[in-house]
Amino acid sequence: MTFFILSMKRRVHRFTRKTHRYLGLFIGIQFLFWTIGGLYFSWNDMDDVHGETLLDKTEHTFSFSYNEPVRKLLQFLEDTEAKPIKNIEAIVVNKDSLLRVTRSNDILFLNLNKNKYRVRKALTKEESIAFVKSRLYNAMPIKSTKFLTEKEIANKHEYRGNPLPVFAITLEHETNTTVYVHPNTAKITKVRNDNWRKFDFLWMLHVMDFETRDHITNWVLRVFSVLGLLTILSGFYLFFISSPTLRKWREKLKS
Repeated sequence: MTFFILSMKRRVHRFTRKTHRYLGLFIGIQFLFWTIGGLYFSWNDMDDVHGETLLDKTEHTFSFSYNEPVRKLLQFLEDTEAKPIKNIEAIVVNKDSLLRVTRSNDILFLNLNKNKYRVRKALTKEESIAFVKSRLYNAMPIKSTKFLTEKEIANKHEYRGNPLPVFAITLEHETNTTVYVHPNTAKITKVRNDNWRKFDFLWMLHVMDFETRDHITNWVLRVFSVLGLLTILSGFYLFFISSPTLRKWREKLKS
C-alpha cells in the first residue's frame, strides 16, 4: 500500500513538472505580450495616444437670437419635409457661423454669415480640410485626404465602429496623425496617430481579439486565462513539494 502511494506521488509529481514545463513554454509567449502591453499602457501619456496634443477638439460656439428670417426658415424646414427639429446648436466652422439643426433622421446646416441664410447638408472636402486646420494648435501642412465609406472600413481599420462617411485628413507630422471629420455633423470624430496604432496593436494582443479588437469575452482569451491559471497553480505545487524549507517543516510535523 505504501509502495502504491509513493508510486502515485511520483507519477503526479512527474506529470505536474512536465505539464508546468510545456504550459510555461506555450503560455509564456502570451505572458510576454501581456507584460509588454501592460508596461506600454501604464507608461504612456493617454493624451498623446488619443491625439489631443496637436489639436483642439472642443467646438467653437457663438450666441445667436431667433430673428424672424431664421425662425421662418426653421419652420419651413420642419413643415415641408415633416421632420421635427430635435436640437439646434450654434457652431463656428472655419469662418462660417452655422446652426447645426438636428432633425428626426438627419442634420442640416444653416449658414448665418452676412445675413444670407443658406441651407447645406454636409461639409465639402475643402471645407473639412480648412476645418481641421482651424483646430490645430500649430499650423502644419496636409499630407493626404481620403473620403471613407463602409466599403473602405473593415473590422481592423483604425476608424472601425465610428460614424460614416468621413474625411480622413492626414497631417504632415512625425506622428503621422490622421484627423477624421464627419462632414454630415461638422465634428472631429476621431484622431489617430502612430502612438495610438502601437497601443491598438498591443491591445489586440492583450485581449486576444484579432478582428474587432474590442471583444474581451472571446474564447481565445478565456482558454489562455485558464491555462495561465493552471501554469501558476502547478508552479505553486512544484514549489511546495521541492522547497527544502517546506520539506523540513513537513518532516517536523510528522515527527
